[in-house]
Formats: sequence, C-alpha cells, structure tokens
Amino acid sequence: MQVDDTPHRHAELWFDDGSIVIQAENTQFRVHRSILAARSPIFRDMFSFPQPLDAELVEGCPLARLHDSAAELSVFLRAIF
Repeated sequence: MQVDDTPHRHAELWFDDGSIVIQAENTQFRVHRSILAARSPIFRDMFSFPQPLDAELVEGCPLARLHDSAAELSVFLRAIF
C-alpha cells in the first residue's frame, strides 16, 4: 500500500495574505509571521535567523518544517489566530 505524502493546505489556517508557510507532517499552514513572532518567543527566535538564499518557498513564502504533529500545531495556531 502506497502512502500519499503530498503536502496539503489546512482548510482553516491557510491565509492568502499570510507571510510564512509552516509544515507539520504533510499539512501546511500559511499564517502571519509577525503575529507568530509577537505571540511566541520560540518563533521570534526562529525568525531572527537570516534565511538562506536558496530557502524553499511555497507560493512565494518561506517554508518552515516542524517536527510537531499536524494536530498539535493546528491546536496551537488556532489559539493564536
């Protein structure tokens, strides 16, 4: 049996005007970097590092891959957004 590991957008946490795409497992969330940085010291620190010139982009936004589960990240992001 083959598993489909193609990334898909989270239905509620994909904002067309978002500035960063965060991927957990195969779920992508397009959210606002400035709001994440204001609400989370972890994200603030993560965003303070310069992005490499060859950084992976999704629809023009930088992609950040996390090792968290998509369900856990969804709960966290819903609390913020």
